[in-house]
Amino acid sequence: EIIHQSKKSLARTGRITTPHGTIDTPAFVAVGTNAALKAIDFAKADDAGQQLIFSNTYHLLLQPGPRIIRDAGGIHKFTGREKPFITDSGGFQVFSLAYGSVKESLESGGELKRSNRKVIQSAKKRNDKCHWRSDVTGENAVTVTEDHVIFKSYRDGAKVTLTPESSIQAQRDIGADIIIPLDELPPHHIDR
Repeated sequence: EIIHQSKKSLARTGRITTPHGTIDTPAFVAVGTNAALKAIDFAKADDAGQQLIFSNTYHLLLQPGPRIIRDAGGIHKFTGREKPFITDSGGFQVFSLAYGSVKESLESGGELKRSNRKVIQSAKKRNDKCHWRSDVTGENAVTVTEDHVIFKSYRDGAKVTLTPESSIQAQRDIGADIIIPLDELPPHHIDR
């Protein structure tokens, strides 16, 4: 629902109504990656006016798993928060298994993690450890086709296949109010 449309630009305010509450837009959305906030609990966030929490399908898919959340009554019962949740597709995290964080991708010029000698050498010079698991990231970490992506779990190395349909099903099982379909995040260094 559009509440107000600017006469000078495309800016607008709106309201999204979900089964678990209303979200005024634009809005600040807190990130609870694993269906939990850091440094504050849901009750305090809600008391402060937090209308929507963003949780990460990729992480919830790997642990505890969408079926466990579904069997617990969905993310609202699982977390004890009855206000709206939004979940993403997991696509960005799959991308980052191969290319790293945005910072790592920029530093490497878009090279895959495992083949990125510059970043590894730079970390060694600074006496830092590379903070990724080489067995589940890098050159062979992710296979992308028209139909699906296959990646290894950072938790146990198990192969996981994610399709647009399985991403949506996982988010339905999680019980999010707003779900985002699987997308492919192209690396910054490509033209098209």
